[in-house]
This record gives sequence, C-alpha cells and structure tokens, in this order.
Amino acid sequence: MDTSINAHEKLADAISKRVWYEGTDALKQGEGVCYNTDYGTATAADARRSNRVERPSVSNNRAFAGVAARSYTASSTGQLIEIYVPGSKSVPVALGVDTVIDTALITFTVKGRYDIGVETGLGTEAGRFVAGRYRGRGSAIPRQTVTALLEASMTGGWLLAADGVTLTVVATAGLAAGDTVVIVGGEDDGTDAVVPGKYTISSITSPTVLVLTASAYDTGALGANATGQLTGYAYTGNPTALCDLLDGEESGGVEFMSVPNAGVVGMPYMASGLTYICGTQTIAADVDVTFAQLTAGEPFIRTGFICLGTLTTSVFTLDLATNGIQMDGSTALAEVVAFNAAGEAWFGTWKGYRWFTEDFSGCTEG
Repeated sequence: MDTSINAHEKLADAISKRVWYEGTDALKQGEGVCYNTDYGTATAADARRSNRVERPSVSNNRAFAGVAARSYTASSTGQLIEIYVPGSKSVPVALGVDTVIDTALITFTVKGRYDIGVETGLGTEAGRFVAGRYRGRGSAIPRQTVTALLEASMTGGWLLAADGVTLTVVATAGLAAGDTVVIVGGEDDGTDAVVPGKYTISSITSPTVLVLTASAYDTGALGANATGQLTGYAYTGNPTALCDLLDGEESGGVEFMSVPNAGVVGMPYMASGLTYICGTQTIAADVDVTFAQLTAGEPFIRTGFICLGTLTTSVFTLDLATNGIQMDGSTALAEVVAFNAAGEAWFGTWKGYRWFTEDFSGCTEG
C-alpha cells in the first residue's frame, strides 16, 4: 500500500454510503440515484425509505441520494451498492455533456418524458448529468475537463428517417457500432412520435449517417413528415469527470420534455427542477402544461422552463392552476405564453402558497 504524501493527495474526498438499489438493470459508475421516499406502507414507520434507492424520476427528483461509486452489473433481485453522497469532492460523475474544470454546473437527469399521450423515459440513462441551472443536492461542479460527447444536438438538429433507425447527425467521427445514442426528445406528428431513450449504434454508413439497432418511432414512421427532428447526444463507453457533489436544498434534477403535436401535456411532469422543452419541430396547435400548485407550506421550491429550439405554427404555454404573482411582485400570474424559440425561458419559485416569477426571457407573463 502506497502511504506516500503523493498518493494521499490523489485520493478523492469521498463520503460513501451503502444503499439498496431496487433496479434490476446495470448501473454505471457516476450515475445518480434518488431515495425511494414512499417505500412501503405510508402510515408505517419504515427507515428503509432512507436507504433504498432507484433511478431518478418525476416522483423522486427531490430526494437525491448520490452517485454510484463504481459500475454494477444487472441483478434480477436488486443489489447492495456503494454511493458517494452530496458533500463528496472529486468523485466520478457520469456525463451527458462536456465539462470544463471549475466551470458551469451539471445536474442529474430524470426519466419522465412526454409523447403521443404516453409517458416514456430515458430508462437506464436517467441519472447521467447534463447542463443544469440550480445549485444544491443533485448538482455538481466539474473539477476536470472532459470531452465526453462525440456528437450532440440540443436544438433538435438530428433527423430520423422513416425506417426509424437511420439517423442523420452532424458528424459520426469517433463513433462506432456498439456506442450509445441518447434521444432526449423528438417530434410528434399526432399519430406517431419519436420515443426518447437509450439506443445502440448498429453501424456507421457515412460521415453524417448512423444506423440504430432498434426503431426510435412509437408505432411506425411519422405520417406528416418524411423525417423526425431529434434532440440528443452520443458517446462511447461511460464518460465521467471528477466533480464536487453539492449539498444543501434539492436542485430537483433536469428533465427533457417532448412537446406533443397539440393539446395539453397530460402526463406527470416535474413541478420543481429544470425542464428543457425540446424544439425544432412543427406543432399543429398550441400545447399547454397546466402547472399545478404544490403542497401548502412547502417552502421555496425552484422551477424553470427553457426552450431549446424553434416551435413552428403554434406555441408552448404554461397555464397556472392557481394564479401566481408576476415579476413586478403584485400582478396576478395566470400563464406564461409563447415559448417557441431557442433560449426563451421562465424561472419561478414556490413560496409556500403560490408561484412567483423570479426571471423570464423571450416569453410573456399574462
């Protein structure tokens, strides 16, 4: 055993804990997990709610537990794992974005998604870290520069052919069969939709075209369009960067929302944390999220919506279930309208009894 000062200085300042992972899938080093806070019978005193964990979702995103200390193979019964908890420094964090040392903030992803009226998810990709906005538990500061992504489009620039597997990207350089493509959002024509999730590359056929092993369409091909617009990223292996895991209040995580072709988003969504609205697509009619009240007395929960790409023909709108307060501090806030261009955003805080606008850009309070 190396007991030299040089070896000591290279050790991570990690705070570890053993927990029971309820998932049956493989878990990669650095992927985030959340506590199963509603485990068992609600009226029973059950401390297992503080040591059983699961993939992040829209129902546990305010109970971040930590990141996997190492990779674990799949287990049909769940398994005991070691995690690094918030407050740990210079520990490996699984990446869905490139990092620059001491720069910006990254936050874990959740698996709730929306398309064609059916909730789908990133599944085993949930827990990987992408660009965030809120400090606290579930967010991290990079302490290493890592070029993790070999290809990415956060503006909806990828195109999926009618066969559901032929994907045109910006560049396939560095990618190979067996590498991972993560679709975080995609187009919906009202009949069929792109299904967000984790896909595997079957082959590379040109400098800009790759083929997936399974179709990324819901039931077939988009009827209204020859190709579907996609938002996503691709990588090889399991890219990680050393990061400091922040402690404090819950960051709430990050979700990507696939905008339906029209109507109301009816599936569960995050009422805290950050929601990216996937764009660069045409929607037939305005799409609304009825933004719910939280529990009375629950203090200072932060939320944000950011549009990643253009929405053509119609717009995305937040309709508050109960009026909040606009940024001027006195006018009633009934809705936030016209999310239809990249960079348009609204940020709000739940102050125990209603939502308050903290900031907005490009959209309008109403």
